[in-house]
Amino acid sequence: MRKIKEKREKMYRSRWTKIVSYILVMVMTVSLFGQVVANGTFDGTGKQSGTGMIAGLSQVEAASDASVDYKVVLKETSAAIEKTLEISYEHELPSHYEKNKEGKYEEVKRTVKWWGPAIGSVGGEWTVIGECRYGMENAPWYRAYYNNITEYIKATYNINKEKYAVGDWDNQFLKLHKKRSTENSRIILALTSMGLDASDIEGYDLTGALSDMTYVKKQGINGPIFALIAFDSGNYEIKPLASGTAKTQVTREKLVTYILDNELKNGGFCLSGTSPDPDVTAMALQALAPYYKGSTDVSEQVRGQVTEAVNRGIRVLSEIQNEDGTYSSWGTKNAESTAQVLVALSGLGLDGDTDVRFIKNGHSVLDGLEQFYLTGKGAFEHVASDGGNQMATEQAFYALVSYDRYKNNKNTLYNMTDAVDARVMDLADCQVKIPRTTYTYAGKAITPAVTVSMTGIDGISKELTAGTDYTVTYKNNTKPGKATVQISGTGMYKGMVSKTVSVYPAKASVKSVTNTKKGLTVTWKKVTGADKYILYRKAGSGAYKKYKTVSGAKTSYVDTGAKNGTTYSYKVCAYTAGLQGKNANTKAACRVTAVTAKAAKAGKGKLSVSWKKNSKASGYQIRYSLKSSFSGAKRVMVRSGKTTTKKLTGLKRGKRYYITVRAYKTVKGKKYYSSWSKKIRYGVD
Repeated sequence: MRKIKEKREKMYRSRWTKIVSYILVMVMTVSLFGQVVANGTFDGTGKQSGTGMIAGLSQVEAASDASVDYKVVLKETSAAIEKTLEISYEHELPSHYEKNKEGKYEEVKRTVKWWGPAIGSVGGEWTVIGECRYGMENAPWYRAYYNNITEYIKATYNINKEKYAVGDWDNQFLKLHKKRSTENSRIILALTSMGLDASDIEGYDLTGALSDMTYVKKQGINGPIFALIAFDSGNYEIKPLASGTAKTQVTREKLVTYILDNELKNGGFCLSGTSPDPDVTAMALQALAPYYKGSTDVSEQVRGQVTEAVNRGIRVLSEIQNEDGTYSSWGTKNAESTAQVLVALSGLGLDGDTDVRFIKNGHSVLDGLEQFYLTGKGAFEHVASDGGNQMATEQAFYALVSYDRYKNNKNTLYNMTDAVDARVMDLADCQVKIPRTTYTYAGKAITPAVTVSMTGIDGISKELTAGTDYTVTYKNNTKPGKATVQISGTGMYKGMVSKTVSVYPAKASVKSVTNTKKGLTVTWKKVTGADKYILYRKAGSGAYKKYKTVSGAKTSYVDTGAKNGTTYSYKVCAYTAGLQGKNANTKAACRVTAVTAKAAKAGKGKLSVSWKKNSKASGYQIRYSLKSSFSGAKRVMVRSGKTTTKKLTGLKRGKRYYITVRAYKTVKGKKYYSSWSKKIRYGVD
């Protein structure tokens, strides 16, 4: 047996006496195995009807206002149950048998550490069923349970195949227990509620063992009830037994007939004795519900017998209901019996809160069940004032799930043909990482590597596989801007996680800073994808300040605000979609304003040139040529900023010369020139 840690035990510790506890647990355990598999409503749609199906019986308004809305109870209980599964525990695998020296088999036990739902009727399959049918998705323990159950199945097969006959332990007819077919049935229901095919779990078929009627009947009426529910839960095909076998072939009609043959004389069902038991009666009605009307898997005659037996069972359940809406087993009012009746009514399309037959003294079955709820704690008591009990909590929970599905016109609790693969995890619950979220555009698409991992409640992290568990697509990643990395789940994972990546423009590089007529002209290299450019400037040894914003279509700017004689430094940054790139370099120049040139004759072969003084200039340069293009021009330096006249000699007489002048200023040994003056033309005598 598994040893569940103290946390799980503490939350649901029962306070009954040992003797009463033993008796009631035995009865309740039977009820655990007897949940409904209603293949559909009675109109053949596979959905539950919102009204009772017995002609002439009316519905009334809710019998009383429940102290707590059942939907609130569902939510709180689901959350509490989930917490109980977030711990690890030890589980004993099926006994291993090894031959001793005498050649006889000896039992060897092996214990493994698991987390998530247990393999068993408490804290195990019924938890899985309840949560899955409630609609809880993507819980990490769904995968954990699947892994646990597959290990359990493989251990059962591998460990016992030598001890038992191959026919009992082969893949198709694998028995999880030698005598209790309900082990197979219970786990089939859990797996089916998870949206899985229980006839093929890692190559093992859990449904095949239920094909043997002799095996199924070993547990009395409980075995056929539970087998029928299991077969119908996923509309499973019943496997044919090998020809010549001594076993008895199971059919749905044989299972139904067996249940009918065990009906008490005045209606209802029980495990032993002559008095109807609410649990077993409810279980039988749950199993018979699909055949009450509509099923074609039994003959017309048997279907008529089912109708009569179910009608009697409904009457019996109404008659034995307590005045406070609850039900009793072995003379004790308890949550589990009440829960089973609510499941049965929901599976038959009857409202456990409004059907007049199930309202006693103003209390409905739903009211009766909610009497055992510990408000705000997400737990139910087995009996009044016992402080909470795990079995009661789990059964009450899936009973409310059954009722909720009825109220919302969904498939019945055990018509699991609508189930989806509950192992599928949402990527939102995983850890999705990329190396970094900022990049600088380098002329090619940005494709960050993606890693996805899932950390279980057990603390173990597993890295997912690209292409198998998820796919990656990139959007807007071929140029600067906001790129998107989309990680989409596939296979056992669903959902999508997006990561935004900032792709900054490439560094902007200043090409030159030159004096022009209107000011200092700054030019830079074009940056791919730039929406605009930000020009930064500093004067002298001051600090850089944002100066101008320039359209992305331009690669130059004339700084008309530059003052004569002042040195300015510039840097440029590209800007895209709110992202500003960095500057690659800076360049500087001293602003030198242009001068105006004049000329006068100064004798033969000579020309005197004059200009307006630039107060900040270190000197001037004169350029002259016979051609207007100044091709082959000669240049003369004037190395004083105070000089404004220069005599040009050696000129050709009778020729006209083109002349321009520019000022310059020397800063730290470097000359910065103004633009040339307007050219003038003078003839030489």
